[in-house]
Parts: sequence; structure tokens; C-alpha cells
Amino acid sequence: MVEVSTVPPSERYPGRPPEGRLVVIAPTRASCETIEIGVGLTGISTVLGREHSEHIRELARSGRGFGIVAGTGTGKTLAIRPMAEEIVGRDLRVGVVNREREATPETPTQNVVIVTTGIARRWLQDGLIDSADTLIVDEIHQTSAELELCLALGKRAGCRFIWLSATVDPTFYAEYLESAEVIESSAYDPARAAEVRVSNTPDPTDFLGDRFLRHVIRQKRGVAVFVPTRAETEKIATLVGENWKQINTVFYHGGEPVSKLAPFLAGEPEKPYLLAMTAAGQSALNIQGLDTVVIEDAQFTTLIERGKSVLTRLPLGANEILQMAGRVHGRVAGGEVWILTDRPLRFEDLRPTEPNFQLAGDPERVAMTCADMGVRADELELPVPLDRVAYRRAVTLLERRGLIQDHRLTAYGRRVEVLPVDRAWGEMLVQSDEQLVPLVAVAASIESLHRMLKPDNSIRRLIVPGSDHLTIYNLYADALRECGTLGSVYGLPRHVFPPEELAAWAESLGVLVRSIEDAALAIASIYRSLELPLPRHLPRLSDRLIQDWRRLVAQVMPFQLVLDGETSWGEEVQTSRTSVCGNWAAVAGNIRYFSDKHGRARGSIEGTEIPHSMIGEFARADVGALRYDADRRRPLTMRRSRVFHGFELDAAEEPIDVFPAGLEQDARRVLAAAVAAGEAYHPDARDNRRALRELRETFRRSAGSARQVTEQVLTDHLLERLADVNSYSEFLATNLRVDPDDLIPAAERARWAALPDTITLVGDEYPLDYAFEGDTPVVRARIPAKLLPQISERDLPAFDRPLHWTVVRGKKDAIRAATLAEARSLMDAPKRERKKHRPEEETTEPRKRRGPKATSGSSRSGGRGKGRRR
Repeated sequence: MVEVSTVPPSERYPGRPPEGRLVVIAPTRASCETIEIGVGLTGISTVLGREHSEHIRELARSGRGFGIVAGTGTGKTLAIRPMAEEIVGRDLRVGVVNREREATPETPTQNVVIVTTGIARRWLQDGLIDSADTLIVDEIHQTSAELELCLALGKRAGCRFIWLSATVDPTFYAEYLESAEVIESSAYDPARAAEVRVSNTPDPTDFLGDRFLRHVIRQKRGVAVFVPTRAETEKIATLVGENWKQINTVFYHGGEPVSKLAPFLAGEPEKPYLLAMTAAGQSALNIQGLDTVVIEDAQFTTLIERGKSVLTRLPLGANEILQMAGRVHGRVAGGEVWILTDRPLRFEDLRPTEPNFQLAGDPERVAMTCADMGVRADELELPVPLDRVAYRRAVTLLERRGLIQDHRLTAYGRRVEVLPVDRAWGEMLVQSDEQLVPLVAVAASIESLHRMLKPDNSIRRLIVPGSDHLTIYNLYADALRECGTLGSVYGLPRHVFPPEELAAWAESLGVLVRSIEDAALAIASIYRSLELPLPRHLPRLSDRLIQDWRRLVAQVMPFQLVLDGETSWGEEVQTSRTSVCGNWAAVAGNIRYFSDKHGRARGSIEGTEIPHSMIGEFARADVGALRYDADRRRPLTMRRSRVFHGFELDAAEEPIDVFPAGLEQDARRVLAAAVAAGEAYHPDARDNRRALRELRETFRRSAGSARQVTEQVLTDHLLERLADVNSYSEFLATNLRVDPDDLIPAAERARWAALPDTITLVGDEYPLDYAFEGDTPVVRARIPAKLLPQISERDLPAFDRPLHWTVVRGKKDAIRAATLAEARSLMDAPKRERKKHRPEEETTEPRKRRGPKATSGSSRSGGRGKGRRR
């Protein structure tokens, strides 16, 4: 196995300068660089600075937390520098720590440290950020599970919060982070208000027709079309680019390098242009020359349904529409905004709302964090209520896998948790041999094969049948062989790829460039955490390596498992459309849920097929529960089965005589329970039934004051008799006769037995039954129905508990009533019901008897007819 240090690279140089420290939490690595540049700039005039510069400095000096809500183009990022100068002084020493730029010996001396949410959560979790630090959260509205944990952990540590946001209702953050004040600013210029139109053509490809595009060409407009999926961006760019050569058409989404947008980010791009973008990628980019925005009213967001994260298509929220429209609305003269939707929508009525939080969908991350810190989840003031059911399931899973014990991380759990990968991949890394580390590191660094590929790809030569993980590895290894090398970025080793060569390779195979670049960064981070040298070349896959990989997956099995299209809990899950695994194979991987067109959650999986031979090899023999089956000739049986991670492969129920080693007490309890329930055959069974009737009658007569001999009480009593029994044969030979004196003393039984057994009514005796109505003890008199009219309340004797009635009606069901009046009412009810529901004509005149039907040759009077002459 690989040795893993429990101190991650980001924490190998702890400490802070004596004047204090400002920790800036950025949502992405790219944001870290933007903030670093912004903090280094001076003398830049911004809308926020002109309106609130002195007030911001005053609040920064005050030591109180506060928030800034500022729209796009106001310069809120540039406000970090003046705040830092007031908090830590004019001499700013700025550093960045993220997966790309690890901590250095200079980190403890830096008084402004810019980190991503993952690093911030790690530092808060390990106590490297405390109440002496001030936290600035940039773009707080870009929610994630990591950021929400940072907020909760920062509150627990007593940190001061300064938060920056765009287009969000500040009420929640102001209250949750106890902000003294919220400064609001906007670059909106009423004189530059855009013309906002709502079109009932929801499909952008239908909207981008001749009329609109001629308008774009004629006025040389810069257009951004915001759509929810990367496939739509490419479709729009292809459609417009092929048919309208006059328009400079480009698409951009998360799979493309940001360098593709260089002409649009600096200087004046050539107009007219049309830039198709995903909504998720637009917020941090300042597009030059933009004067027209087309917004498709759709987004894919994750909803939590019964503990599952389900990708669901929904209309855009007000925050998203306002932010996209804000690119031109009130900022550009002659701006146009088009909102494509099939719902009634008035742009003028839109107001910022609270963001959608993500933490509820990641209970496993919360459980690992709490176990590392030794706290309970309810001790953290989370910004959103946690799904308690999903959280308990996550804790149970982590305990079963040996990562958590007694609410703390185990040594194994600590080695897994410290790695910069998801828990499942952390387990794979910790338990892999060194020869398999490259395979695990690459597969862990790319989210999925589907997210790596374009729809029209040509990767057939690199496919590893039955394994999406190894196909991902093959693609990355091929890119490294064809156009990559081992280089250095920020002084750290990394696989580097010349942009032109990588783009050509990716285009030839239909692979997204960004997936290779992001994987290179993640792989380098994994190797640094493992303290292993990053290899220049990755090994080619051989049959031996493929077999070892499948064996590692089958042995560790940290993933979800789907067998024959179903999970172990019976949920139907199909393999992903882009998966190279079979639909009816055993596939180990990650299940992702999406909402279909009917709103139902569907699951799909990518992963690695596990051969049936390995399933059998790593299946666990499960000795099931012992059972007493009275219908069998040898009734004591044991169920034996083979189980593979929740799936029962086969099972058999075997009769036993000698109790299995280690299960002797279980066998005794099963037999004792069968005797107590009256199910077991035993020589003393008949005598015990009589004794039990007496004991239970005593309990009823005592109104609950005597000991209640339940099946559990009797089972425990009989277990003492079976203490030395080790086989079914010995059980049959053991004296199990129940002596009532052992459970209720004879004197007490006699006292309650002296209560009357009968009641005298109208000169005759009728039986009494002692019972309970709910928790109330009662005595019931059993009488025939004919006696009911003859009884009077004043003739009834007194009892120590309420007297109820059971009226026996022959073959009809008996009537139970609390009083005589109720009994009489119930007796009369059927007659009244018949009278109530009888048809009106039947109640006014008697029903006539119908005579025999008249036939040919006869009369109704029964006389002889004339007949036919012969």
C-alpha cells in the first residue's frame, strides 16, 4: 500500500504574521488570480470606490463584520485592497494557496492569503484559521458545499466575516454572519437602460433566425447567447457560423480553455460577433463590446430528493436573469436584452432572492469534517438544514467502511480524508500498490467520461471495453505521449501541454481540452499529497494492469454497485449513454441522478465492470439469522448466504442440531422465543400453555398491578433454563415447564383469582371477562341479546373497575359497548338503517306478490284456454 502523510501540502508551513492576517476565500482558482491582480493595483477609479470608499475603510477599521452587494462593473474586487490596508497595514504581502500553488516557506509571513474554498475548509477544520483571522468571502452568492461548510466552521471559530456579492438578497447573509451593515452599489445608469423584451420562443435556435441575425449584422452588434448546456453552445455556434459568415461566431463552456476568449476579453473584438456561452461560465468574464444579451430561461440545478442529488431542468431564478441582463442593462448605450421563455415573466418585477444552497446534497462531506473535528453536525450552525436521514446513512456507511469509529476519524479515515480527492478515490489510493497509483490518480482527476468528450468523438482506438475509468486513463496517457511533457508551473512539477498541439490532438479525437488541463493540475496535486515524484510517462495498459485494476476495484469497492441494471436496494439504474460498460454487467462507479421529462428521478452509472469470477472471489460468507420453522421436521435452521456489497449471490437454509460455534446464545434465544410464542414443539408445551393462561389472567384481573408476563419476559425466563444447552436434541430433553410461582407469587395469584367470575342478572349467572380498553382496565359481562331489554342500571352490582358489555347474537358478530344504553343503540342500529335506506314507494304501500308469468295458451287466472283444434 502507498504511504500517505496526514499533513497535506497546503498545511506544511503553518503560522501567521504578528500584525494579523486577512484570508480571502475565492470560489475558483481563476478568481484567486483575479483577486491577486486586483489587490496589487492602486489608483483605479471604480463606482464602488467613488461612492463608498471612506465608509468601507471606516467599517474595515471598526473590527465589525459587514457585507457589500455590488453589481457587475462596480469594482467590488478592487475594494479588497483598501480593506486589507486598514486591517493589516499598508505593507501588503500577498500569497495564493490552492491546488495549483501550494503553501511555501513564505506563507506564514504573508498577511493577505488568497485561498479556494477547499483550502479554506481544510484550514478551518484543522485550526489553522481562528478568531485572530479576518475572512473576506468573495462572490459569496456562488454557493457550494465547501463554501457553506467554510461559513459554518468560520462562525464556530469566531472569525470576523466581510463578504462580497453581486445580485443577491443580502438579508440572509446579513443575519447569518451577523453583519453590522450591508453596503449596496450598482453601476446601473438609467440613461443606458437596455430595451428588455420577452419572447415566447423558448428555443434559441428558433429565435436566432434571419430577422434577428440581419439586425445584428446591420447594427454590428456584439451578442452573447446564454444557454444551460455545452451541447447547445456548440449547436448554436455551428448553426450561425455555417449560415452567416459575416458574423464572428464562437462558443465557450467549461470544457474549453479560457484563452479561446482572449479576443473578447482585451481590446475591441471584431463586430458583429455572436458568443454562445453556458450561464455557469459567464459571471467572471467581462466581455468587451457586448451590447446584446439573449437569455434562454433554463438551467440545470441540483435538487435534493430523499437524500439524492438530482440534476433537474428548471427556469432561471431572478438572480441569474438579473446578473446576465446586467451585462448590458444600464451599462451600455443602446443595449438589448432578450429573454426566451414560455412562462409569463415581467423583467420589471424581478428582485434579487436568496441563493440556492448546496450543502444538503453532500452529507458525507459534513460527516467526515465533523468526525475529523470531533463535533456533532448539530453543533455546527449550518446555513441550510441538513438532511438528517441522508446524514445518518452517510455516517453508517463511513462506520461500516472503517473510516469513522465513536464519532471520530480512524487512522485509516484520516489517511483517506486528507487526500485532495473524493472519499471513494481516497480509499482507492490508500489501498493501491504503487504500480496502480497512476491509474487511480488519473481516473480520480476527471469527473466522468461523459464530461470529457464531445458528442461526435472518435476515441474507438483508446476504449478499454468494460471500463470507463481505464478509458479515461488511456485518453490522458495518449495526450501525454502525443503532445505533453513534464514541466513546472509556479515552481511545482506538472504535466504541461503546448496549447496548439493539445488543441489539435483534442479536435482529432473529440475530447475537451479543458478536461486534460484540469486533470494535469489534479494529478500533480495527488502526487504531491502522496509525496511521490510525478512521472514523465504513464505506463501503457496491459492485460495484467487491467486485471489488477479490476481486482483493486472489486476488493476495495468504495463505489456504488449496479448489478443487472439494479442497485442492492432494488432501484433501477442504467449505464450512461457514453459508457463503455454493458447494461447487464456488474458495474462499480458513481450513480448520477437526473430528472426526466416527467419529473421522475432517474439514475445512470459510469464505472468499471467487475467480472463474475472476482465477485465470487471477494464475496463475503454471511451466516444469517437462526430461525425456528415449525413446519419443518427439523425446525431449527440456519440461513447461509454469500453477499457482495449488498447483493445476495446465493443462499441456503440448513437444518441444524448442534449449535454453531459463536452462535450458541442466538440459538438458545430463538428456541426460547419459539416456546414463549407457543410455536415450538416441546414435551412441556401443553403445561406451559395452561400456566401462561393463568399468569395472563392474573395480570388482567389485577388491572395491571401484577407482573405482566409478555413473550419477551417469558423468553428471558426460559433462557436461564437453556444456559447449558448446546444442541436441539438437548433442548428437547430439557425441563422447560413454567412454574407460575417463579413469575407471580401464589398468594398474589390467589388474591386476584378471588374476584368474581360471574354476574347475576335477572336471576341467572353470566360470565365476566377481565380485560383492558386501551390502557383502562375493565370487566366485561357476556350476555345473550335477549337479556338486554330486561336489565336495568339500578340492578347492577358495583365493581372495582368500569363494567362493559359483550352482547352475544348467535351467528352474528358480538356487540361490545361501554354502557347498556350504547349496547341497546347498537342493537337497534341495523333496523333503523334498513328503514332509513328503504325506497320511498316501498314505505307507502306493501310490495305486491308477482304471480307466474303468463304463457301462450294460458290466462293469468289459471283457467284453460281454447287451445288449437286438431
